[in-house]
Amino acid sequence: MQVIENATHLKARLLDKAADPARPGWLRVTVQVTHTAPAGDLPSLVQAAAGESLAVLVGPEDRAAVDALPAGADVAMQVRLRAPGVHTVVPGSVGAG
Repeated sequence: MQVIENATHLKARLLDKAADPARPGWLRVTVQVTHTAPAGDLPSLVQAAAGESLAVLVGPEDRAAVDALPAGADVAMQVRLRAPGVHTVVPGSVGAG
C-alpha cells in the first residue's frame, strides 16, 4: 500500500471518548461531523459528510485537550487517514470548535 501524506480540517460535535485499549495513552473519540475542508496543500482523504459519525484516535500529546471537553462540545481538529477506516488527529491541532 502506498502512503500518501494527507490532512483534513474537521469541525464536529464530540459524542464519546474512551481510552484506546490497543494504544496506551491514546483516546478513541467518536464525533459527529459538521464540516470538513482541506488542510493546507495536502490532499483530503477523509470521506465524511456532515451528520456522519467518525471514530478518531487522539495521541497522548492532545489527550488533555480532549479530556477537558464534555460530551456534546464542539471541537475542531485536523485528521489524517492512516489506513482504511483508521483516522488519527494531527498532533497539536485539537481545539474547541
